[in-house]
Amino acid sequence: MGFSLSPSVSPIMPILVGNAETAITFAEHLFTEGVYAPAIRPPTVPDATSRIRVTVTSEHTPATSITPSPHFNAQGNRRD
Repeated sequence: MGFSLSPSVSPIMPILVGNAETAITFAEHLFTEGVYAPAIRPPTVPDATSRIRVTVTSEHTPATSITPSPHFNAQGNRRD
């Protein structure tokens, strides 16, 4: 799909996309689809490790979880 999930022991799930501009575009697309998942980019993270940050809460259900999400799948496929 063009991105990968990073291991996490917290409710924050980083989706690594690499390039800062790609992360911004990804986050903007998700936002237009009603998904708030901000881009995290340098200087907050090292160069080439930009990511989308998704926070999982107790309000999420299997139907609203990130995997598989058509919004993430569609954006990932745009990058391939």
